Amino acid sequence: MKIHNLIILGILALLVVSCHKDPPKTYDDTDATITVYNTEFDFSIYNTFLIPDSTVLRTNYFTDQQVTNFYKSGGTSDLTLELVQQRFLGLGYTEASSVEDADFIVVPTIVHVESDETVIYYPGWWWGYPGYGIDIGIGFGFKNSQYYYYYPVYPWYPTGVPIQVSTYTGALIVEMMDADSYRAVKEWQATHPDPPGDDDNPPEYEINWQAIIGGYVTDDADYNKERAVNGMDEAMAQSPYLIK
Repeated sequence: MKIHNLIILGILALLVVSCHKDPPKTYDDTDATITVYNTEFDFSIYNTFLIPDSTVLRTNYFTDQQVTNFYKSGGTSDLTLELVQQRFLGLGYTEASSVEDADFIVVPTIVHVESDETVIYYPGWWWGYPGYGIDIGIGFGFKNSQYYYYYPVYPWYPTGVPIQVSTYTGALIVEMMDADSYRAVKEWQATHPDPPGDDDNPPEYEINWQAIIGGYVTDDADYNKERAVNGMDEAMAQSPYLIK
């Protein structure tokens, strides 16, 4: 079984909606760490890894300046590489000096997504509460029934006001890509410069392990970093089969 690249923007909504504690009280409550792996793969054959010189960034709202800051020296890209590198060294792997010497490639990706939704805001002191009810159950032929009568909307009371709300979610995605599969893909691409045809059978990247660490993004960079570190530690704890 091969685990293929799962990086899609919609996965962030799934993380936030289905995996955080309900209802969330703090940003920490939205955090979720998911790990998936190839159950048929023997990770003991892996000894050396290579990490790229930059983190992949996927976003639908970053400005050019934000992208520049992301990749500047000491920025989020460098911090992410350092975090991932230290965790795999801590597992007992050795960092290779070239792709030819690596057993696998660790690919870190940061995803930032802005999602807009419309909510209805009801002003007034009773808006949002259920209407006053009159129980007409026993005695009127309707057992255990309750009919609710609501005040009508009078013109001097405002109706619900639609408000556009933007939420910002982020994820750190770390993948273990088999180096043999990487070399095979690159070799095939070098000998097949044109897009593959229907009769071609190009090799694929083989992803044997993936961690997805996601939650709401705040304006506090240090706080976001702390949560990413905690999530990475949790991902390692969920994957004891990676320990050398």
